[in-house]
Amino acid sequence: MKYLFVGDVHNKLYIFDDIERLDKEYEFDKIIFMGDYVDDWKTNNYDSQQTLLDVLALKKSNPDKYVLLIGNHEISYLGHPCSGHKYEQEYLVRDLLKDNIKYFDLFTTVECGKRKYVCTHAGITNSFINNVLVGEKNWEYILNDFNKDFNKGLVNPSAIAYLSICSGFRGGSSDFSSFVWCDSRELLNCKDPIIPYQIVGHTPVPEIINYVDGDSITYILVDTHSTYRDGRNIGDKSYLFWNEDKFDSLN
Repeated sequence: MKYLFVGDVHNKLYIFDDIERLDKEYEFDKIIFMGDYVDDWKTNNYDSQQTLLDVLALKKSNPDKYVLLIGNHEISYLGHPCSGHKYEQEYLVRDLLKDNIKYFDLFTTVECGKRKYVCTHAGITNSFINNVLVGEKNWEYILNDFNKDFNKGLVNPSAIAYLSICSGFRGGSSDFSSFVWCDSRELLNCKDPIIPYQIVGHTPVPEIINYVDGDSITYILVDTHSTYRDGRNIGDKSYLFWNEDKFDSLN
C-alpha cells in the first residue's frame, strides 16, 4: 500500500496542485489530510470556504481514497472558537462544515509494515485516554462511537466539547489536551504511551520529523506547510509518504 499524509492546509491552495501532481506519479492508495483546512494569517472566510469546497470535492470523487481528519480550526466553527477564528462571514465555514460533517473523521489507522499508526490532527495522550475515553481498553471503541455520529452527519455537542479541551501548552486551562489540540511536547512527554505509533499535524515543524525508539519510528510530525504571521514559511512544504515498505518525504 502507498499512503500520502498531508499536513495542515490552512488555505494553501498550492497543496491541491501538489497532490494532483504527486498522485499521477505515485498512484497512492490513500491520501490522508491531517485537518486544519481553514484559517490563515492573511486569508478570510471566502478563502476558507473555497478550501473546504476543494477538499470535499476530492473526498466525494473517491470516498475510499481520501480521508479528511478534523482539526481544531474546524472545531472552532462548530461552537468553540480558537485563535485565528475569523468572525466575518463565519457562517460560510460553519454551515459548510455542518452540512458536510459526514465526510470528516476524528481519526483513522493505517498499517505501515508491522506497525499500526493512529492518525489524528494533533495526537492522543495517555491523559486524554484515561480522563475522557475511559481508559486503555475502551479508547478505540468510544472514539469510533463519536466518529459514527460524524459519519451520520451529526454534530454531537458532547464530542465537540471533549475535542475543545486544551492545555496550557496551547493557551488553555486544562491539564491535558484533546487530540485536535495536543501540542507535540505533550505527546513526547507521555511515558509508556498507550498508543505508541502516531502520525500527527498541528505543531509546525521545519521538516517532517520522525521520533525513533530502538528500531521503530514512533511519532511522526507532518505540519510542514504552516507559516509565520508575516507569511514566511515555517516548514519545507513536504509530504509524508509510505512507500509500501518505508517512510519517505516528497515535495
